[in-house]
Amino acid sequence: MGWAIAAGALALAGPLVAMFALWRGAQLSLEQVLDARLRGAGESAALLLEDRPPGPEPLRSLMAAQHLDGAYLLDRQLTVLADATGPSGGRADLIRVDADRVAAAFAGEVTVASTYALGEVVVATGYFPVRSRGQVSAVLALEAGRAFSDPGPWLSRALALGVLGALLVAAAIAVIGRRALQGQAAAARADAFARVAAMAAHEIRNPLGVIRGTVELMQARLKRTLTLKDAEALADVLGEVERLRRLTEDLTDLAQDRPLAEDEVDLAAVLEEAARAAEKAAPPVKVKLEVAGGALPRVRGDPARLRQVFANLLSNAAQAQREGEVEVRAFAEGGAVLARVRDRGPGVPPESREKLFDPFFTTKAQGSGLGLFISRRLVERHGGSLKLLDVEGPGACFEVRLSAMER
Repeated sequence: MGWAIAAGALALAGPLVAMFALWRGAQLSLEQVLDARLRGAGESAALLLEDRPPGPEPLRSLMAAQHLDGAYLLDRQLTVLADATGPSGGRADLIRVDADRVAAAFAGEVTVASTYALGEVVVATGYFPVRSRGQVSAVLALEAGRAFSDPGPWLSRALALGVLGALLVAAAIAVIGRRALQGQAAAARADAFARVAAMAAHEIRNPLGVIRGTVELMQARLKRTLTLKDAEALADVLGEVERLRRLTEDLTDLAQDRPLAEDEVDLAAVLEEAARAAEKAAPPVKVKLEVAGGALPRVRGDPARLRQVFANLLSNAAQAQREGEVEVRAFAEGGAVLARVRDRGPGVPPESREKLFDPFFTTKAQGSGLGLFISRRLVERHGGSLKLLDVEGPGACFEVRLSAMER
């Protein structure tokens, strides 16, 4: 009996150690993601502030969109040029500001690190050079505390599910390990399971991948026993993972203008692809696509980037309307091809219309404020325009105008 107990303990020890390593790896990965998120937000904002006079409005938009505790601009003498939360013109608080890192930022170096603590909350700061006419003219300082670093209830649920999954894995390995004592076949199964566990440990380096994989595994194993509420919670987690993935793509587009893969584009086909994708992502919403005359003149551009534009517009329309029919109408007019996306949601408040295409401005609780800004920039890089039209009745209507190719 004693040797059986010892064998069982050894069988459990390995999985428990592996589970702790996975948990610690996820924790470290999350810290790296938060560091990268603050770095990405600061570098993107610094690009947008280039050659612009200092002012508090873009800093307030950035602070609200990223859930930051502070955002301000400094000169070389540590004078506050603009502040999202207070007056400008005074000298910065040296308890909050790291003068050496500010000097390094004026030399072109970006730094992100923990700087000071407020009670139990450690505040991370980032310093980012802001250029004017090619020279560093100011430093953008960002402060991130609990609101920024809190992964939110959806991530807490995902991590809890991950721990539960790790416990199931540990128990399975323990059972397989115990059965391995009974024969070579069981040993082979344990070895195969160990290889799968090693692959899972490798994938922990990407926290979004771990969250997605864990949730999808739980959905597959427990789909017959999950309550409706639990199933919706898992779907919410996957939705947030997808939102973060799209946000990463948006920040990539924001940081650099990747070359367009120009070709002759059938805009009707692009609209059909975007419509199918929108209906798949939001099943309660249907897209009614109307192409005047059944065909459109070709346009010159990058079909993938144009599809991204209409995917953003249709995603916004689906989120605004939630169910029912979104209308997409495309037609030729005076040497141009126009496509209009119309929803029947609450519409755009008058006070938001002027800021609608500004970076980091959003009317959605969990929006990044980048979708419309990037969509307009992509359309303008194609030589076209994207604007919000004035329409009668409920909802909003966005119009994309592109030049038709000459035949």
